[in-house]
Amino acid sequence: MMASLFTFENLYRAWLDCRRRKRGKTAALAFETKAEEELLDLVSELADRTYRPRPSFCFVARNDKYREVFAAQFRDRVVHHLLVRELEKIWEPVFIHDSYACRRGKGTHAAVNRLQTFMRRATANNTLRAWFLQLDIRSFFPSIDRALLLELVRARLHSEELQWLAEVVIAHDPAIEPMLTCSPEKWRNIPPGKSLFGAPFGKGLPIGNLTSQFLANVYLNPLDQFVKHQLKAKYYLRYVDDMILVHEKRQVLEEWLGDIESFLQNKLLLELHPTRRIIQPVGNGADFVGYIVRPTHLLVRRRTVGRCKEALARHAKNILGKKGQNFVLFPPEGYLQLQATIQSYLALFRHASAKRLRDSLFVRHPWLGFIFERQGDKLRQRWDFPGKPANLKTQYGFFRRRFRGVILFQVGSYFELFDRDAVWASKTLATKRLPVRPGFYARCGVHRALCRTMVTRLVAAGRHVLVVAQSDMSAGLLKARRGVALAFPGHRPVTDF
Repeated sequence: MMASLFTFENLYRAWLDCRRRKRGKTAALAFETKAEEELLDLVSELADRTYRPRPSFCFVARNDKYREVFAAQFRDRVVHHLLVRELEKIWEPVFIHDSYACRRGKGTHAAVNRLQTFMRRATANNTLRAWFLQLDIRSFFPSIDRALLLELVRARLHSEELQWLAEVVIAHDPAIEPMLTCSPEKWRNIPPGKSLFGAPFGKGLPIGNLTSQFLANVYLNPLDQFVKHQLKAKYYLRYVDDMILVHEKRQVLEEWLGDIESFLQNKLLLELHPTRRIIQPVGNGADFVGYIVRPTHLLVRRRTVGRCKEALARHAKNILGKKGQNFVLFPPEGYLQLQATIQSYLALFRHASAKRLRDSLFVRHPWLGFIFERQGDKLRQRWDFPGKPANLKTQYGFFRRRFRGVILFQVGSYFELFDRDAVWASKTLATKRLPVRPGFYARCGVHRALCRTMVTRLVAAGRHVLVVAQSDMSAGLLKARRGVALAFPGHRPVTDF
């Protein structure tokens, strides 16, 4: 007798997979506070066959274009991980080597490297002429026929539990009574054919779910097998619904285009995008998963560079504020967002011939140097102490080594100045001296209510000022502290931070 899939141990493993890299998210934290109860409920519902997906969160996201996204509730995402883990065992041996996305070791960089390999082989290391055919499926996710998908999936499933769960997940229509988390006005940016709200009955998978990404490979597997084994295409790869074929003869690619179009229409009920049927020389480069791919090198496409500039401009507006402002804010919640944005683009650029582009980010945006130390393609937060300091002197020394101006350092209810800063402030601004702390030779300060006034006086005296604030978090025996604002002499008084 086959062991049950719906056990606490299996759901627990699925939960661990689901929360990976998401433990700080509100939904993940809420689930974790009562994880045992939630998992036991799921085990019971699955075993009794009473489990049904809950309403999805629906919103419009914008990256390179507007997309309608349906995000399952966290408990449903746990079930998705359970299902996909089992389906992977069955389908991974079936998939062709060169289908990419939502497979281990089959991300964008693997796809790009493979395409370069195909181009070099077809051109005999760039000595012969070759062509590529690039195709895209029209409104792919909204056009998937769920009944056909379920038929494809169940054909290889022998477990009754797995068959039932696959049917429950695939048959679920997230467009029925979803929870909208953005203004309905944003749907004006979504073309009718790209929305599940206008999809025919039984059509469409939601963008945003793990199951949708994996099941897309299942749905297009018949196409992959047809291209590889019927058309005998040697150089073929697919990333979701974006496919590329490389051949020495243009005529062969033109014939394959007709065969692929016919197969999609008759077997999978899909259509090729009418304007994305590209046949060009390999030397022109293929615009594929964020790069312009050529046999010898990769380039970052202009649209990606434009998105990077837009993202930095948004962050600059939040941090630098108005033009002419003489202070920079480092809101704690903005640290990680900005770092993640820059880090992702640096990683993208690193795989292309784009060293000058990477360097230009810090040249054209010098304010980034206020916040981060660049170590190759890694960023280190300049004003956030790493680890646990041994004592207050060590913690203060971290900021002192990175900043030559005056440091206002919060200790309890006071913002204090130490050593040379304290000596200068007591002489120049008549700031009252305070008893020294261990490890320091001078100390003065003001109550936190007077911090803004103190910064204004320091800036008026021509000094650059770093404000280091104390948080409620602990760093060992000390309170954690981080830089939160940088003020400098300018034309405007420091009044807003």
